[in-house]
Amino acid sequence: MEVCFLLGSGVSRPASLPSVDDITAQVLAPEEFLHCSDGVYRRVSAVPQSPELVRMQMPDLERIERLIRWLKGHAEIRYAADTHRMVNYEDLAYLAAQIHDDAFDEYENPAIRPLVCCAVNSLPDLCSAGDLGELAGEVVNFIADVVTDMLSKPALQTDHLNLFRDAASDTRFRELKVFTLNHDCLLDRYLRDSDVTVVDGFDQENNLGIRTWNPALFDCLSTHSTDPVVRLFKLHGSINWRRFRPREAQNEAPLGNPWREEYVGIRSNPELESVKDAQGRKHEELDRALFLAGTFNKMFSYLNHTFLELHYRFHRALGETTRLVVSGYGFGDKGINNRITDWMCSASSSDARKMILIEPRSLDDLQQIARGAIGGKLISWRDSGSLSHLKCRIGTTDADWKVISNELKSE
Repeated sequence: MEVCFLLGSGVSRPASLPSVDDITAQVLAPEEFLHCSDGVYRRVSAVPQSPELVRMQMPDLERIERLIRWLKGHAEIRYAADTHRMVNYEDLAYLAAQIHDDAFDEYENPAIRPLVCCAVNSLPDLCSAGDLGELAGEVVNFIADVVTDMLSKPALQTDHLNLFRDAASDTRFRELKVFTLNHDCLLDRYLRDSDVTVVDGFDQENNLGIRTWNPALFDCLSTHSTDPVVRLFKLHGSINWRRFRPREAQNEAPLGNPWREEYVGIRSNPELESVKDAQGRKHEELDRALFLAGTFNKMFSYLNHTFLELHYRFHRALGETTRLVVSGYGFGDKGINNRITDWMCSASSSDARKMILIEPRSLDDLQQIARGAIGGKLISWRDSGSLSHLKCRIGTTDADWKVISNELKSE
């Protein structure tokens, strides 16, 4: 039997990584960050002190804060009737992305124009209609960089992750696949520190200190390996993923299509950053960390390059298993919910499928925060026996690998 896990941000909370509320609070405080020369926003305390630079950037950071708070106010009006719905940084990133994408004809949205007009009228000294799209793009970038900064904090404890080591070592199960919506590197690091082989779709480090994206690796490693193996699929990307592009050597003519040699990778050894390839070129990081932030706009990116491969793998893995363990996920991602619902509802009488949900909240409470299409099905799935609810946190004695494996084996 194959075992599939689907993990959300709740799995990282016992390690004291920041919550959605923590990140949202920091997004509302741009004055603690600087816009560095490479375009990335970094915490003031993490860069060389320059009072003059801080003073020069204050007006730009204040503009970002004003637009964020204005967007937050409009989102709160929309969700005022839903007492369980708090506006968070993902909502703000989604709203800002819509304004930016419409302004630059990325995704034209006529419905967004009244919001733009309202912003220009309400904030006349902030920017013109033509500049609002650019400012909204900076809001998106700022939010992404705050997320990267906060999720880079070290974990205070990882004992609750022991079940993944135990699951990978359990020879009764053929294969362990973990699909996570988290951007942090908590689970990756824990597994490697526990001598578990992690197949994450990236090659071994090359002479440039980079691990390059190679999804064929998911199929290469034998499932009969004697060492514990976890196939890890980060469906929303990661704070240590970057886009890279070779920079032409001095006096070399620039490439006619500089995007042709772009690739996704992980800078696993920063000390080799200045090393050049066989053509005498350094490989430079482009932009910021490669992960998805927002709400419904994430689904547009599910069709892009690396993410399309990952979501195809998720779709295929669900088709090959009858058991799915879900933990730390509040069922708020419509695209992911569609995959789960299709999987649960397409089971035949000879293909009895079962979800094991590890969640300390009651299903009634979870139904209040889940998206409607799946929220209404959770209780009916439980009543029909196709959902088993372990009402506790993952990794506790009531949800360790022994308990979970028994649930996986039960009909």
